[in-house]
Amino acid sequence: MSFGLNLEKLRKEHKISQSKLGSTLGITQQMISSYEKDISSPNIDTLVKIADYFEISIDRLVGHIIKSENPESPKVQFDRLFDSLSAQDKEQCLLIIKTLILDRDISTDKVLFKKTS
Repeated sequence: MSFGLNLEKLRKEHKISQSKLGSTLGITQQMISSYEKDISSPNIDTLVKIADYFEISIDRLVGHIIKSENPESPKVQFDRLFDSLSAQDKEQCLLIIKTLILDRDISTDKVLFKKTS
């Protein structure tokens, strides 16, 4: 998928207008539109801002898929799925993972995450 299609998809998933996204990033609505139509491409600083805004990697934003011997390894699959979550869902996912680890550690008398006072 092209950068423009990725940007449009992300923007719509986050229910944000081109104008609002542009304003947040410090660029015009017209520039966002030209990115989405693949008429122009952002510079690296703007790519970083966009990736940070959507909380994804630049590789993912530009549609670059890292090839590996086993592209569906658990790590690759987890990264792909985690990147597609909203910020709130990412927080919930992290809490679930920490709970799973804590439950496992309690059952084996090994604690990685200690509760702080």
